[in-house]
Amino acid sequence: MGFVPEWTQDLPNRGFELKKVRGIDFKIGLGVAWNREEPTASRDDIIDIARSLVRPGR
Repeated sequence: MGFVPEWTQDLPNRGFELKKVRGIDFKIGLGVAWNREEPTASRDDIIDIARSLVRPGR
């Protein structure tokens, strides 16, 4: 499961399918959204984002 920006729907040869969803439980998972200028997220970026989402005591 992942979440991507809406502008990715116009990318050619993408390896994923976009579907509308409702009632997402963010305890299940969270994907990294990137930008047009730098379309890849590095390992360190992913770790930094994950750490920023962690609540103390969990």
